[in-house]
Amino acid sequence: MASEQANRRQANQLTCSCCAAYVQGSEDARLERVLTAAAMPNDTVILTTLNSAWSEPGSVLDVFLESFWSGESTRELLDHLVIVSLDTTAHARCRQVHRHCFALVTDGVDFSGQQNFMTDGYLKMMWRRIDFLRKVLEKGFSFVFTVILQLC
Repeated sequence: MASEQANRRQANQLTCSCCAAYVQGSEDARLERVLTAAAMPNDTVILTTLNSAWSEPGSVLDVFLESFWSGESTRELLDHLVIVSLDTTAHARCRQVHRHCFALVTDGVDFSGQQNFMTDGYLKMMWRRIDFLRKVLEKGFSFVFTVILQLC
């Protein structure tokens, strides 16, 4: 019963129609599905996180994805990339531009804005990400983790 209520809370946090349908089911089951779909034959995936601060059209997300398209022998790596979205706006954008998106829902925390280094929001986001990466390993997958950054 408590698990069912937690799942309902997660679904309610992601309100856009494309996101709400995607988030149905437990986080564990959704994670298993997306990792299996994106895994290389040796069960390795490429992971990155995304929030709305970096997801607008023409933003660093587009540059990041374009690097796979224009790089030498890198196009096929996109098939193994999972973008972990931290908020509804980022998830909606991910679904527009990529096929392997995972909504990482965190009750009571808004990760949509830029999180400055070592602030409370930044630390919460980092611990949530570390816990997520632990779950990926526990499921038997290996990963390469990359960060989408805009350096100016």
